[in-house]
Amino acid sequence: VILMGPTGTPTEIEAGETVILVGGGLGNAVLFSIGAAARAAGSRVLYFAGYKKRIDRYKVAEIEAAADTVVWCCDEAPGFQPDRPGDKQFVGNIVEAMVAYGSGQLGDQPVPMDDADRIIAIGSDRMMAAVGAARHNQLKPYLKAGHFAIGSINSPMQCMMKEICAQCLQPHKDPQTGEVTYVFSCFNQDQPLDSVDFTGLSSRLRQNTVQEKLTSRWIRRCLEAD
Repeated sequence: VILMGPTGTPTEIEAGETVILVGGGLGNAVLFSIGAAARAAGSRVLYFAGYKKRIDRYKVAEIEAAADTVVWCCDEAPGFQPDRPGDKQFVGNIVEAMVAYGSGQLGDQPVPMDDADRIIAIGSDRMMAAVGAARHNQLKPYLKAGHFAIGSINSPMQCMMKEICAQCLQPHKDPQTGEVTYVFSCFNQDQPLDSVDFTGLSSRLRQNTVQEKLTSRWIRRCLEAD
């Protein structure tokens, strides 16, 4: 096990905003800290916490403490039963849950979605890409024009020394001009959802797939031997 860090740039926390957090799986391990900091700064937090399976959920108390309202999302029925009044539950993917909340299908909105100044998404590249695209399509009627949306971009990383090895190089495309630029994700993981080239990110995430599969099989074999 090789560890190096810390690296990157801290997530910017603005005071007095309405913030939507969108977490998929392990992304929730980061988001509940961000939510707690946002609430401490006087912001209201609407948290969509998504999981593939019911057994995947963890740190429930911390997630609840990080949000004024939590929408528990699970692909696996029957989903999660909220423990707090005002929290919601949804069976399906996280974009569907956001549409259901925004359209009123889940009942009242303790934190109105169209009040959101900022969206922070952390999860798989496909989930973040889906949230980024949905903001301009099925979610557009329920969001404030001009809101700011970022994702924590999980590029492959190697040196962790900031702008040295370029393993984490991430292309950006300006949505207005089409200009392509490049950033080092280990220098700042928080990147505008509208600029991130998710096709490029997906391709880079697959570059180590053979080694990852071999490692997974070797670990499984070692555990079975025990």
